[in-house]
Amino acid sequence: MIKFKDVTVGDKDLIQSFTLYGERQNCDLSFANLISWRFLYNTQYAVVDDYLVFRFYTGRHLAYMMPVPRPRRQEDGSLRVEPCDECSVSVIRAIRDDSIAMGHPFLMLGVCNYMRDIIEKYFPDTFDIKPDRDYSDYIYLRDKLVSLSGKKLQSKRNHINKFKSLYPDYEYRELTPELIPQCLEVERQWRAVSKEDNGDEPDEELSEELRSMTRAFNRWDKLGLTGGAIFVDGRMVAFTYGCPINQTTFDVCVEKADVGYEGAFTIINQEFARHIPEQYFYVNREEDMGDEGLRRAKLSYKPDILLEKNVIMEKHPLADFEDQGRIRQETMELWRSTFGDPEEFIQLYFSRVYRSEYNVCCQLDGRVVAALQTLPYPMLYRGREVNTAYMSGVAVTESYRGQDIGNNLMRQAHFRLYYKDTVFSSLIPAEPWLYGWYGKCGYAQVITCKPAPADPMAVSFADFDRIQRARNCVLLHDEDGYGVIRDDIRLAGEAYRPQAEDIPALLRVIDAKKALRLYVETHPGVDMVLRVEGDADIPMNNAYYVLKDGTVRQTDEPCPSAVKLTINALARFIFDGEYAEMNLMLN
Repeated sequence: MIKFKDVTVGDKDLIQSFTLYGERQNCDLSFANLISWRFLYNTQYAVVDDYLVFRFYTGRHLAYMMPVPRPRRQEDGSLRVEPCDECSVSVIRAIRDDSIAMGHPFLMLGVCNYMRDIIEKYFPDTFDIKPDRDYSDYIYLRDKLVSLSGKKLQSKRNHINKFKSLYPDYEYRELTPELIPQCLEVERQWRAVSKEDNGDEPDEELSEELRSMTRAFNRWDKLGLTGGAIFVDGRMVAFTYGCPINQTTFDVCVEKADVGYEGAFTIINQEFARHIPEQYFYVNREEDMGDEGLRRAKLSYKPDILLEKNVIMEKHPLADFEDQGRIRQETMELWRSTFGDPEEFIQLYFSRVYRSEYNVCCQLDGRVVAALQTLPYPMLYRGREVNTAYMSGVAVTESYRGQDIGNNLMRQAHFRLYYKDTVFSSLIPAEPWLYGWYGKCGYAQVITCKPAPADPMAVSFADFDRIQRARNCVLLHDEDGYGVIRDDIRLAGEAYRPQAEDIPALLRVIDAKKALRLYVETHPGVDMVLRVEGDADIPMNNAYYVLKDGTVRQTDEPCPSAVKLTINALARFIFDGEYAEMNLMLN
């Protein structure tokens, strides 16, 4: 597998050593976008055979960007990408294999039209290649946005003239970090008027946009952002910012204005284009995302290039994902070789417990080389049932260990669980040294596997259920699972030895916001701000959380007094004093 790394601001020089010197004008290659949207896409990168590769999630599906070639030094000392280097068949094969290993049919986004022929030539009858109009970039000549000359842009000139007549003393200023609070106020005004945001349950896309914007503001200097703002009577009424995509194309990431000032959007557009360094011949104003109003607005400026981007997907369903019988058998073989359990137990587990929808696996060379199962176990937390997964049978084939496969497997499982509305995951390490490794995966020792509260062979499920539900914080068994436990004891026969001592187990927060909502329901008097940071597997968790009056609000607005917590520490915070427990776990 390819070893990918999370994209951070510290990777700016390396990433831009590829992106700044090529011909690609795709706004997805803007470093500001890569960083500010990482919380949503979980973007990672790797360098494969001198190509920069990005791997990310679009919704629940793993996807890749078209590989970016390393520029070559020319005779005159300049850097540029040779046309023959634009597409590497071997690298596409490598990332396709990586996708299969991660349990996803291959999906590649942002593929420009001139690459289609090459891909179709070397991968005949393999992929469906379709343009996605919603993600086409609108690219304009910079000089045209400044002059707005010609009959087709007469309406834009009218807007400019109207604004100047209404506000003759308006002022354009360079956007600097000290102006960011005023930018947020303009954004709030725009949101209230344009989107009728009620403030209680904001539109999800708007919330994501605000998170992205705030992340960019918090990293302004490190991202090397350039911006501008319009002031009327000392009050900011519009702002915008962006960063270069390459040596000739500048990306406008965000543009907001107070719609109460007629022409504010038009004037900030023109003034910003005028103040962008002259080396940028083109301005990319990004996609319309299928929003009809945004599409009309972007088309009204008459784009010089409508950069069509294609989606590449497997044309035929892959046997690697269809053949669940083979996957189950190979996962069973992996369990058998890893744990050495009695054959009777293995057959019981894979006939009564295992389900293909629970299994997360890694396939290399057409075979399962790593797998785990995310078994659903509700947690009873102070009288409320919460979706929790128990991580069972985490295993990597011995010959493939030390290749980062286990980390990728856990990352894949955690990300998948997040989108299944799971709040926590738990597990019991098979060996002492694994406590440290699972700790690096975000787990904390806040739950204990305790001896069974009653003899399963002597107590009916109804009686056992009353006993387990009397606990304050416990993983719950259902009747089917209880039956499996009893069958396992029968199979063990005289060899069965009930657990006699506590075993330290581990728990991870999968959804920080939902976990904290659970916490404040039972701690309504808490009044504080937390900052969760460093969750590489689920970056959506990395944010500020305002806990007040029994509610939780997630934000990216900085709070100097916030209590900083890793995802491990968040579990310790939530379960402090709860004495969470589990019992009768099969493995």
